[in-house]
Amino acid sequence: MSGRARGRPPRISRRKIVAAARRLATDELTMQAVADELGVTRKALHYYVGDREGLLALVLLDRFEREFESVELPVNGDWRAVLSAYAVAFRDGLVQVGMSTDFNKLQGLSAAAALALADRLLDRLLTAGLDPDSARHALTAASNIAQSAAQSIAAQTEAGLHRHRAEAAAALQHEQQDTYPALRRVIESAHTGEHDAESQFDFELGLLIAGVERILAD
Repeated sequence: MSGRARGRPPRISRRKIVAAARRLATDELTMQAVADELGVTRKALHYYVGDREGLLALVLLDRFEREFESVELPVNGDWRAVLSAYAVAFRDGLVQVGMSTDFNKLQGLSAAAALALADRLLDRLLTAGLDPDSARHALTAASNIAQSAAQSIAAQTEAGLHRHRAEAAAALQHEQQDTYPALRRVIESAHTGEHDAESQFDFELGLLIAGVERILAD
């Protein structure tokens, strides 16, 4: 008898699943479409990824890793430059994969490129004089700031306003002019054309750098 033995499904793997998903447009990315690309049944694909949510997590991780593979942190830069570059790379990577998927699903998976960036940053922080615990906290803070920035970008209006600021400004229009003076002053003083997500990111990153400088000084 020639050909594959009856009942033996074709071998598939994470690499083959991701390769098949890359060939599909985003709006075509379904379990059935990927199974058809691989020449297997949906049942066989379910065995590897569980369900469509698992498939999407696998695809997002692939995009996340590819984003980080293209990032080069400054080789000879001081810890401030490396910290800033890491936060920007992390933020941009999350923006590329989209914040609609639970970020926690990407944690604990094999993302060698992201680990390499984290190792580079920790090396610079330790060399600068931070103890291991402080270096870990700084790395985590930079990651949190990047994640918050990515979420803020997703929540911005077309004019660059954060959804919360736009909603607050709209609500104030229905209140007496002499109410909430501090809130009105802050909202009205915002620079025209300034994007909330970018300015907030710069502010928080500046606070982190100032905090690390204070720890090193002490």
